Amino acid sequence: MWELIKDLLLVSLGMGIGVVLMCIMSVGKEADRHMIELKESEEK
Repeated sequence: MWELIKDLLLVSLGMGIGVVLMCIMSVGKEADRHMIELKESEEK
């Protein structure tokens, strides 16, 4: 029983880390696009 609880905890922890990483990546990509748009508008 303890093994099952430990496995479920590890799986949920891994999924949580994966979701956080995906959020960070998408926010970083959005920020990069925003910076590119700012640079292009400054050059004009």
